[in-house]
Formats: sequence, C-alpha cells, structure tokens
Amino acid sequence: MMLRRLCAAVALACSAGIAQAAIVQSATFTTDPAFTTYLSNNGVTLPANEVFVAQTRGGNNAGNGTYEAGLHVPPNFTNASPVGTAGQINWGSAGGNNTWRDFTLSRVGNTATFSIGDYSGAWTDPDVGALDALGFRVRSTQNGSTHVRNLTLDGNLLADPTLDATGGGVELFVVSNIAPGDFTLTGQTRLLWTGTFPGQSQLGMQIKGIDGFQPPVPEPGTYAMLGVGLAGLGLVARRRSRRG
Repeated sequence: MMLRRLCAAVALACSAGIAQAAIVQSATFTTDPAFTTYLSNNGVTLPANEVFVAQTRGGNNAGNGTYEAGLHVPPNFTNASPVGTAGQINWGSAGGNNTWRDFTLSRVGNTATFSIGDYSGAWTDPDVGALDALGFRVRSTQNGSTHVRNLTLDGNLLADPTLDATGGGVELFVVSNIAPGDFTLTGQTRLLWTGTFPGQSQLGMQIKGIDGFQPPVPEPGTYAMLGVGLAGLGLVARRRSRRG
C-alpha cells in the first residue's frame, strides 16, 4: 500500500511539472526594450524569428481604403498591406463607451487565420506550424487608450488576461512553449480616445507569431525533489524485498 501511494505521489508531481511546462507566460512589460530583451534572452530576434503579425489599428475608422485590421506576413510585415481584403472596423466615437470587438487567432496545420469584425485573413507556411510563442503588443497615443481582455488559449484563460495601454504607453506580454499542433486564441479589444480620431496605426494591438523561443531550463530544485521521490521509492522497494 505504501509503495503504491509513493508511486502515485511521484507520478502526480511529474504530471504537475509537465502541465506547468506546457505553457509559459512572462510578466507584462511596459517598454519595448524590456520586451525585446526578454525575447533576446530566450533566443528570439525580431523580425528574424517573426512568423506573422496580426494587427488592429486606428486606420480611418471604417472608411474605405484604409484598413483597421489585418494579418501581415513576411517579408514586409506591417510595412505592406495585410493578406486578403483589408478589414474595416468602426471603433465608435470620441469619448464613447465603445464596443469590445471579439477576435480569433488560430493555427490549423501550417495555416494561421486571424478574424475580427468583417475581416478574416489566412496564410499558410511551414513556419506557421513551427511557431512556439506569441508576443502581444498593445499601444496607445496621448489622447487615447487601447484595451485587450479575456485572452483565452484553447479554452484556458491566460494568467494576465488584461492589457491596458494609455497616454502614449505600451503593454506587452509573451506566451511561450506553445505545443505543436492546432490551437485557438480568442480575446476582445477596443479603442478609446478624445478629440480627433487617432488613425493610421496610432492606436492598435499586435499579436506576433514567434518561432525559436527557448524557455529557461527548469530550476535544479525541481530535479532534486524528483530525485528525492525516486530515492524514497527505491528505499521502500528494497525494504519490501527484504521482508519478502
């Protein structure tokens, strides 16, 4: 009985460690240098390791010609138009209690699809299938703010699901160790401002697909605890053998 209990305890500890390693969320950053340094320390250089950029922005507030949402791909990313038909979003009016907009970013095989409002753009490339991290960048101007909430990955609410950039600031967030295979990210975003609408990318959210993220090695204490558990298991087994 004791042997079975110890086996179960060690198995539970191992499974808990594996579950925790499945997705790693960094702290939220409030400067671009802190964000890029964190990525650099984990083997990522932008744009070299950037797979795509899903973006919302001010645009011209749902007028024709200037987009408010799009999926951008190499080699020019946001310096070029998004794939598909440029998305048009009416963010609301100055000072209003503007509507939250639902968005979805998914990977199915080697295809990434980004949808918000009337926009849905897809792109297929082997790098999409290899991406293992997502970087979020939320930006505002002096007369406005950008908000993101309810970030959910495959039904799991992320630990720090609310990003609020105000008064010209930014907030950034990284989710790494994304396992191979299909996934679906959902969330909501909105733009608020006073005075003149801050168009032409002056407000916005970006989700960067990242490949090659190398997470920190687990602390030595984790292995030490596992070693103690296994040593105890061996000791019990030897005692039982002697009694038999």
